[in-house]
Amino acid sequence: MTGLLGRWVRAGLPLGRGWAGRGRRLLLLGAGLLMCFWGLNRLFPLPPPKSFSTTILAADSSLLCAYLTPDEKWRMRSSPQRINPDMVKAIIEKEDKWFYYHPGINPVALMRALLNNTLTGRRTSGASTISMQLARMREPAPRTYLNKVREMFRALQYEWTYSKEEILELYLSYLPYGGNVEGVYAASYLFFDRPPDKLSLSQAILLSVIPNRPNSLRLDRQGEAARAARDKWIERFRQAGTFDEQELEAALLEPVPTQRHQIELKTPQFCYALKKSHGNRSEIVSSLRPAIQQKSQKLLAHHVQRFSRLGVSNGAVLVIDNRLSQVVAYCGSADFYDMAAQGQVDGVQGLRSPGSALKPLVYALAFERGLITPQMKLLDVPTTYYGFQPENYDLVFHGQVSVHFALSHSLNVPPVRLTKEMGLDVFLDALERSGFDHIKQQRKGLGLSAVLGGCGVTLMELTHFYSALARGGRLYPLYTTLPAPQAQPTTLFSEEAAFLVLDILSDIERPDIPQAYLEASSLPKVAWKTGTSYGHRDAWCVGMTPRYTVGVWMGNFDGHGVPEMSGTQMAVPLMLDIVNAIDRQSGKQWFAPPPGLQQRRVCSESGLPPSPHCTHTQPDWYIAHASPLRTCDLHQPLYVSADTSLQYCPACLPDTGYQRLYFPNYEPELALWFELNQVGVRQPPPHNPLCEARFSGQGPNILSPSADFEYLLERRRGQELLLQAASDPSIHQHHWYVNGQYLGAVAPGEKLFYSPRSSKLNIVCMDDKGRKSKTDIKVVFF
Repeated sequence: MTGLLGRWVRAGLPLGRGWAGRGRRLLLLGAGLLMCFWGLNRLFPLPPPKSFSTTILAADSSLLCAYLTPDEKWRMRSSPQRINPDMVKAIIEKEDKWFYYHPGINPVALMRALLNNTLTGRRTSGASTISMQLARMREPAPRTYLNKVREMFRALQYEWTYSKEEILELYLSYLPYGGNVEGVYAASYLFFDRPPDKLSLSQAILLSVIPNRPNSLRLDRQGEAARAARDKWIERFRQAGTFDEQELEAALLEPVPTQRHQIELKTPQFCYALKKSHGNRSEIVSSLRPAIQQKSQKLLAHHVQRFSRLGVSNGAVLVIDNRLSQVVAYCGSADFYDMAAQGQVDGVQGLRSPGSALKPLVYALAFERGLITPQMKLLDVPTTYYGFQPENYDLVFHGQVSVHFALSHSLNVPPVRLTKEMGLDVFLDALERSGFDHIKQQRKGLGLSAVLGGCGVTLMELTHFYSALARGGRLYPLYTTLPAPQAQPTTLFSEEAAFLVLDILSDIERPDIPQAYLEASSLPKVAWKTGTSYGHRDAWCVGMTPRYTVGVWMGNFDGHGVPEMSGTQMAVPLMLDIVNAIDRQSGKQWFAPPPGLQQRRVCSESGLPPSPHCTHTQPDWYIAHASPLRTCDLHQPLYVSADTSLQYCPACLPDTGYQRLYFPNYEPELALWFELNQVGVRQPPPHNPLCEARFSGQGPNILSPSADFEYLLERRRGQELLLQAASDPSIHQHHWYVNGQYLGAVAPGEKLFYSPRSSKLNIVCMDDKGRKSKTDIKVVFF
């Protein structure tokens, strides 16, 4: 023994007499009982709580989905705060008026019940408190005096372990309602198809009565008996003045349901994903907002039905709140129960080719690195990289276009050339930093075609990336549950680069905007980018406003393509409808230009700061301390004859009879494209044929053959190689040599064919100024 009692016993001290002695005896008795209880509590601990159904709630606490427990029960955690107060009041008034005042056992009720039962010789009244009933529900046993003592002990344990609110929550969660239904929360949805905080007084009283006889009062089987029991307690509550008498009169007239409802799966794919990632939690509060979810799902179903005649059977939508980085709508398919369209597939998580949807990342990286500004010119001419020949969607090349035009019209060659200039690894590294986790698994097999969709991404990854554009180039963790913790973002690129991309993508002078939406005055200002995968299998569109990012995918889950499938025709209308439905109040609000972004005048032909010889200029954005500052050098001075028929160099310049004029000096590939497509541009005259000077500098650009290939030729058929090169406009003749043998002279861009005789070829092309380029190739004969 320890403490005061132990010292008294060891010393043989008397416990005293009179009131003081009785007090000490009571104190020692209490201490002994407490120690005894403590020991029994350690020896016979409370059983663990029952497992609860996993319930997934929306952001407003409404039920999205629920799953059966491992023992096949609908048993949902029933917090008193989420239940109609009338229900809690009815339960306490009916079962345990002194619940908040006793320690788990009500001595007065026990004595009264013992006396009544002894006098009548049968059980006429009970004394079980809510805590004792909880013990009996957790460990059912025949009603004997011994088991009653055990219930009392367990009740004390519950009171020792839990607060009154926690005990009440467990009690409300375990109440039996017949069959596999337990708890007020589950009963409210299964019998009344409504959350427990929306119960009427009649329904609240009904649910407080059924647990006394759950099988004989089961609503879906014994509705009339349940109604009679409800009416009996309505009368008792009226006599006791527990509720307003008029409300009780109305409750008597309310019909009693006799059918059991199904718990609707409102967002099946989303809920399954949450359950899979948070399976150890009985309640998951998601970030989904029912109003936005319902609008998005309805519009998705409408658009899929609209395009079903063209062979499109499904789609998916994801909406992100940019300010909070939370998923507020998640539509995995148009109809989860459409088995023919494989509606149970989750289109938000499906790995698909994004088509052109990754191009904004290329431009953002190039803006930040100072390689381009919106009005700078890029080449859009036939180009080959290691066998990869990008072509535009309409198979038309434009020669030279502005960055703004290239992105807003989703041209393919310019972003591929930019990626080649920056380095493929720069682009792939940026994809990984941008949250495209599947890129890590695919990286070894990716090339420049990844820019145009030659990789796999999910709608979740793609929409998450675009939300970073809307947040100034900062990628925040994406949250699907609440509360969402504060987290530091990953900076993908500068705020200025993000704004420039958004500014271009918000341009309405583009080919992928439906005319009907141009005329819709209520449509908020929105930036968007489309994507169409190879084979017309996937149609994408992601739209951004300051408040939301909306990602849309349309297609077929079995992967078959449709000729009419394109982001422009099928995904853009749905995205715009969703934006208009959920963000109309934002109007024309837009992102403010960052302080590091400024405007300047640039040459209209090159997009660079103008030189004195640039005749036309236009405004352009540029990033201070990043964008190129070099002056336009497109127009180069040349010495020409008085009649402009000949060009002179310093070595052959005559003493008189010449003039100094400026001519555009286009890149060789562009000059060749102009010539082949008969584009009228100002060309310099040919160089003086009598000049014998040699020039330094870059030689012709050999377009074919390429050292990147190994050529397979059939010897018997005498197959030939194509020789072709491009030069700037001042060059008028190319001289070709193979393994030191002169083949002949042709104009720049003109084709020359050669039949090789050896497997290793050294090919040299020299222009009329003596500048050379060479390449070594390998030929395999068969």
